[in-house]
Amino acid sequence: MPIYKYLIPLVILFSQGVLSEPTDRYEEMTGEADDFDVVEKPWKEEQGEIPPLPGKDDWVPVRLDSLPTNQHAFIVLKSLTIGRRDQVVRYWLSIRSDGGSAMITYEGLHCGNRNFVVYAYAYPQRKPPLRPVRNPKWKPLQGWRGTAYRWELMQDVLCSGEVPRSLRQIEESAKGRYEKMNPFDNWTNDD
Repeated sequence: MPIYKYLIPLVILFSQGVLSEPTDRYEEMTGEADDFDVVEKPWKEEQGEIPPLPGKDDWVPVRLDSLPTNQHAFIVLKSLTIGRRDQVVRYWLSIRSDGGSAMITYEGLHCGNRNFVVYAYAYPQRKPPLRPVRNPKWKPLQGWRGTAYRWELMQDVLCSGEVPRSLRQIEESAKGRYEKMNPFDNWTNDD
């Protein structure tokens, strides 16, 4: 008989709906049991101009451990931009070897998608020195041979998690002065 003693009050509570009251504040206020409908805007890349090829004094060395010991990376901080709408970090990158050869590209990197794109190649000895890519295509950073240095550039210099670092933070990181990641650094209160 003691089981029925506890079972009867539970049946009464369930039948009156006491235990089925809304637990979500939104559901409580609106009476709607559905989740919020999140409307995500599709990502769209901003179109921009390729900046002119930088001079010799504009390049800043960046230490990337994933490069072979006879290669060195350089970026141009003056022409580095972060797209306001698309959040793409665009930069000049040069990989130089001790033997004197160099690969110079103007690239974009999306921290959230972990993709990169090459917009142009530069050959300072040729006329014209800049060769834009006709149809630039975004490529994933993982799974591509030869992108380990871009992955390191993304993680250690350009991005703070899935968002770009501020221009000041990128400049400090390029010089080897790293800050702890603070996900709220890039937030602004636009209200």
